[in-house]
Amino acid sequence: MTSVSWVMMLIVTVHAILFHAMPRFSRPDILFAVTVPEAFVAGAGRTLVSRYRAIVWSGPVAALAIGLLLPAPLWGSALGGWLPIGVVAGNMMVGLAAWLWAHRRARAHAVPPSGTRAASLVPRDTSLPGGALFAAGPFAILLVAALLVYSYRNPDGPGAITPFRTLAFGGVYVAWMLTIAVSLSRWTRQVAVDGLAAAAEQRFRRMNVLVLVLVGYAMAILLSATTLESIPGFGDALRGRVWFVLLPAMLFNFGVAFWMFRVGQGGLRAVAPAARQDVHGDATPDRAWKAGGLFYFNPQDPAIWVEKRVGLGYTLNIGNARAWLLIGMMLAPVAAARLLF
Repeated sequence: MTSVSWVMMLIVTVHAILFHAMPRFSRPDILFAVTVPEAFVAGAGRTLVSRYRAIVWSGPVAALAIGLLLPAPLWGSALGGWLPIGVVAGNMMVGLAAWLWAHRRARAHAVPPSGTRAASLVPRDTSLPGGALFAAGPFAILLVAALLVYSYRNPDGPGAITPFRTLAFGGVYVAWMLTIAVSLSRWTRQVAVDGLAAAAEQRFRRMNVLVLVLVGYAMAILLSATTLESIPGFGDALRGRVWFVLLPAMLFNFGVAFWMFRVGQGGLRAVAPAARQDVHGDATPDRAWKAGGLFYFNPQDPAIWVEKRVGLGYTLNIGNARAWLLIGMMLAPVAAARLLF
């Protein structure tokens, strides 16, 4: 096997691991994006999960057979370019087909939607983790970098405005991250009314919000350090040290992803069954989830953000008109990049 084959096998194996773990991401009584009894998950649902995973792993097995049986492709050749793409795409299709198959099987055991809605009389905490001053930190970092560039710049030198463009783009990106963080902290539904389940749900939401704020910090530090490299005296000290920013951010994101995998959506897998016995599903109807649970479309639901049923974290209710304002704002960094560079 050549390097092309090894890279191809690595990619399809990573995809298979993700598909293998996907049934574990959800709440305890949601299986393959369908709200089911926990008794089904602990019983017949295990057989369904085993069959699903057997189909998922057939993709890497087929990829391995292709890598061993076909002539070893070389980088730059036609076969070396298209064969890995075709194998990776085929493996993704196998995983998606397995998910849709299991989703249809799980729907036969779905719990009928309940018309009962419960509300907590205790107001929940919708503030940003660390408060407004902590959230404004990325803007302060960009401002300090702009002041340093202004103090040390050569007005007549080539590219004198480019550093400010980079910092302006950073400001737009950070504002986008904070807008999403604020909306996520305020415009999500509290599923559990009180108790340990409600506390776990709030921790899960605040961790997602914290990740968005820290992404803003990482981007501000990265762009500021890159900009200051153009200043004599700063360049030698900062050049080549971008990993001091990227590596901690990558490790933190990996740690958060592993934590969310352990606790599940809403953090309820870390709560004892007795403490979550009054919490059923995620308070969204199964019929509103489209494409096997990938998209949520419910114009009658006032919530803008809902917990994902495929993956970790939250997704937008694309049936809510206000959600499209946030979707439109996602184009702001793209527009800023087009205008500034």
